[in-house]
Amino acid sequence: MRLKLYKDLSELEQDRDHWDALVGSFPFFQFDWMANWFQILGKDLELAVLVGIDEDDQWIGIAPWCIDRTQGLLNKLRFLGSGDACSDYLRLIASVENHDKFNRVAIDWLIENIGCPQTLGRIDVIELEGISTEDSKANYLCEVFRANGMKHHTTELEGGWQIELPSTWEELNAKFSKKMRRKTKAAAKRLADIETEVLSSADSRYSTAQLWEVFVELHQQRREMLGQSGCFANTDFEHFLQRAFLPLENQNRAELLIINHEKKPLAATIGFKSEDTYYLYQSGMDATRMRLEPGYQICSVAIQRAMTLGLQKFDFLRGDEPYKARWNTTRIPITRTRFIPRNSVANLKHSFWLTGRTLKHLVKSSKS
Repeated sequence: MRLKLYKDLSELEQDRDHWDALVGSFPFFQFDWMANWFQILGKDLELAVLVGIDEDDQWIGIAPWCIDRTQGLLNKLRFLGSGDACSDYLRLIASVENHDKFNRVAIDWLIENIGCPQTLGRIDVIELEGISTEDSKANYLCEVFRANGMKHHTTELEGGWQIELPSTWEELNAKFSKKMRRKTKAAAKRLADIETEVLSSADSRYSTAQLWEVFVELHQQRREMLGQSGCFANTDFEHFLQRAFLPLENQNRAELLIINHEKKPLAATIGFKSEDTYYLYQSGMDATRMRLEPGYQICSVAIQRAMTLGLQKFDFLRGDEPYKARWNTTRIPITRTRFIPRNSVANLKHSFWLTGRTLKHLVKSSKS
């Protein structure tokens, strides 16, 4: 295996066919997702994608890294797509037969090149965000880092929430609580109303651009009702998501769903699809018509959509909102782990960070 470091996105884009051939159908590994994230949300970062290539010039592994030097004296190696985009279940990408080997080789290379001006320069912390503790491949990556003697600190983030889908809606509904069954029955009745219409961007009758405007408006309404600014208050985030969504939609891997009631938009969601899972990324609803329980309606539509497509899982992704547990879900812990390179400067900075974190918690506790 030979290794190649990509530090320029235009050079990487020339080889995107190799990337796409390796990553499969998982939406948050797609080139368009990560490249648009880097161009828009990561525009102040440095690209540092490491690729493993076999003797036949086929890609067998990708370490989707970038370097963040925007935080003063702290230089951080992190995943492309991490942070506000909430790209969940991140790890190194590799073919099954080469997974362990690529992880070991990539980390050996990383340790050797931390501090080398020609490659990575100084790295003070390696931050792995969006790791699922139930992903054996992601856990193996962490094990290799630990085996190299690096100090580490793990923070549990909000979890993912996943449903194992049975073959029919009736089977799934039978697993709900009595109260939940009443809610889904009421949602089904409202969806069957002659005044209700479900629109999908997968249907050529509807303009994606028009549905997008509706989706953003409903999402912001819901966030503002909760006293939050909403992610679309950040124009860079909307630019990123729309740029990442459109190519995935063209590949039938993403869609917008809108529920109209009495000719007015009631609820909306954006979903991504892999070969076996439907990922509910974001949703929104008309804050003035919450009495119609639009959340139950849009979730029912999306879940039944996944079942119609023959998918095996439905994933609400990151966020511990109470409603997710009602859908017979299993919580998937998601973490952020900081690994500290074995040098005195990085360890000193880590000690300062831990001290600051402890003081912050003490101040917060004293006020509560």
